[in-house]
Amino acid sequence: MYRIAIISDIHGNMYALKAVLKDIKEKSVDYIYCLGDMIGVGLYSNEVLHSLFELDNMEILTGNHDEAVLAILNDEPYPKSRFHVIPHHLWIAERLNNEHISKLKNLPRIINPTFHEQSFHFIHYPMKRSMYNMHISKDPFDRTGMPSLENFAPLDGLDSISLVCFGHDHRTHQFLCENKTFYNTGSLGCFNQPFARYGIIDIREKGFNIMQQYVPYEFHTYMDEIKNANIPRKETILAMYK
Repeated sequence: MYRIAIISDIHGNMYALKAVLKDIKEKSVDYIYCLGDMIGVGLYSNEVLHSLFELDNMEILTGNHDEAVLAILNDEPYPKSRFHVIPHHLWIAERLNNEHISKLKNLPRIINPTFHEQSFHFIHYPMKRSMYNMHISKDPFDRTGMPSLENFAPLDGLDSISLVCFGHDHRTHQFLCENKTFYNTGSLGCFNQPFARYGIIDIREKGFNIMQQYVPYEFHTYMDEIKNANIPRKETILAMYK
């Protein structure tokens, strides 16, 4: 049996990530998969990236916030639909360590591991195969529509896949579509309750078992730090946690 952990949408919340990594360590997980949006929103992008990059059993892919900040750093087109987020992403970009930037640039958008001959598809948000290499300025993560049977049924390139794990939408989701399971743990770092969310999946030769996890952390301490911080779009960020 393999036991893997799925984390997503940490969004610079080091308090939540620290609690989750401690919980994962206590549960004898073989591999950890991070499904993007490590940075943005929160105060601790560098600290989050350092904690993720130092783990040997961690695999990471990029999300829209990660790629949007990289677009700024690379002087590439930025998503026009997110123009209101530019001041915040500039704030993040100006503070990222060069070592972290270099590693972010080399991360994939998709990971397709296989366990016991079962194929999994990990991506920040499900999209058609024609969008896999589409630049972030074209909003590839926002073209599929909200998580639903209607929006996910037309997705191609997933015929041999048993499980699709995704993030982006900060709510939790688990449903069957076209003979495959779609699972979103919900945002680890952007949740209006004092819990960090992630998923544990036990994989056996004949199937898998998904176990949603809720880990308490220092939520109110983190909220106080955001309130006292000089950060662009602070009121919008605080509203995410109400």
